[in-house]
This record gives sequence, structure tokens and C-alpha cells, in this order.
Amino acid sequence: MKKLALVGLALAVAMGISGCAPAAEAGPTPSPTASGNGIDPSLIPAQATADLPMVDPAQYLTTGHDYVFKIGDGPTWCSINDEANFVICEQDEAATIYDPIEMPDTCSYSYGFQVRLSASKPAKSDTAEFTCAGGYYADPTKAKPLDDGYVIRVGDFTCYTAGQTARCDNAIGNYIVLGASAWALGN
Repeated sequence: MKKLALVGLALAVAMGISGCAPAAEAGPTPSPTASGNGIDPSLIPAQATADLPMVDPAQYLTTGHDYVFKIGDGPTWCSINDEANFVICEQDEAATIYDPIEMPDTCSYSYGFQVRLSASKPAKSDTAEFTCAGGYYADPTKAKPLDDGYVIRVGDFTCYTAGQTARCDNAIGNYIVLGASAWALGN
């Protein structure tokens, strides 16, 4: 019984420390730093620098045109599709620590756990956006880890890991960030 009480207390403390705040009223598209939505800006990695070590992307090619990598041993993984010119980063919903993202009325599936970055601005959406997903884009069990601080570059995209968080940039300056504790969309 004492153990159960200690676990309950630990969970209560963890919830208090994580800064559980109400979701922002501005909708699902955040500012480039996501700071207006309760994400600590220090959790959002800056753009990759030229001195970071690069991996051979061929090691991450899974099927067709998808380069899939897992962010260390965390719950997040990303897929770069060089034929369709996009990156999708996604994660296990249960491992997400940040506040829920407001779901648009048009979504009947899962929202706030998958972000997509296009190489250029699509006609009817933002370059960086959350997706409404009925499942995972890629199988994380087949993904090879991309170690902390390493860069993978495929076509117009450069992605790297910073701890348990991924950041992917396109050639025109847009980006996505996703990890258990943080997200950001740079449009």
C-alpha cells in the first residue's frame, strides 16, 4: 500500500513539474517557436550546424523512397520521402508529455502526434503542419536509430537529433520539431 501511495505522489509531482497548462486558444498551428502553446523554447533545437557529423542516408533506406530513422531510444521517429518530397515525424501518443494540440473539426482520427514538412508550399496547406492520421506513416520497429547530434541529409531535407527530439529543415527555411516534450512548426 505504501508503494502505491508513493507512486501516486510521484505522478502528482511529475504532473506539476511538467507544467500542465491549458491548450492555447489560437488553434492547431503554432508560432515558429511554439512558445505560445506551452512549449519551453529551450526544448526546441536550433537549425543543424555544419560541424555536426553526418550519416550515410543509404543506411536508413527502408522501402521505395523512404529513409526512416528513430530518434535515439525515444518514442519519436521520422521518414524522409525523397520522391514525394516530404518528411513526416511521428511518435507514440502515450509517450507524449506536451499538452494536447487542439484538433480541428475536420479530423476524426489522431491529431498532434505527427508533423509533416513539405519541400515547398503546397497549394492548400502550410509547408509545416500537423496531420490528421488514422495510423502511423512508417513502422518504428524497422527504424534504425539516429544517434544524438547526428545529421541525415536527403534531397531538400536536413534532419538531426538533439536528445530525444528531432528537427528537420527544408531547403527554403521551413522546419518541424517533434519529441516527447516538444514540437514546433516553422512556416
